[in-house]
Amino acid sequence: MSYHYYISVTAHINNRGVDAAISTPAMEEASELSSMGINEIIQVITDLQDVVSGQMDYLNWGTDLLNVTSEGDVTLYGRYDKAMETQVSTRSLISFLTELKRFKEYCLERDYYKSIISRAFTSVRAEPSRYRRWPSSDLHYLITVDRITVTLTLETEDFHLSTEEYTAQLNRYF
Repeated sequence: MSYHYYISVTAHINNRGVDAAISTPAMEEASELSSMGINEIIQVITDLQDVVSGQMDYLNWGTDLLNVTSEGDVTLYGRYDKAMETQVSTRSLISFLTELKRFKEYCLERDYYKSIISRAFTSVRAEPSRYRRWPSSDLHYLITVDRITVTLTLETEDFHLSTEEYTAQLNRYF
């Protein structure tokens, strides 16, 4: 399974929220599971392994946006606001969650996420028009650093910050 990696930084209100996420074309909307914290991911992986091994019959779980029902071989998931459900193998979902956990841990290792965001901010600050997410947007910027897609929400005054000042405002959510 191929994965895409993301780091997003919200606008500065009281702090700049940072989140890390992954997605894969093989499992649409599974990226919604990226809102889970590392400890929650570990618990769900453990529970899913119990379901696959037959120690549990099924597991109902999910996030704020995604409802998930896992059985030994098959998992159904779908957004709460949509009627459609997607079916995937439970083992594939365990692999997805394992990769999500690995990526979040990697981002935390030696504050790697700060290094990626610093490099992204420095590049966007130097050439904002090159990294606009949408042609008419002056707030949302998109850049790829080390094969990680980084989304920054920046206001005009943010361009006057040094990279160190900007990264000092980061507040991670993962």
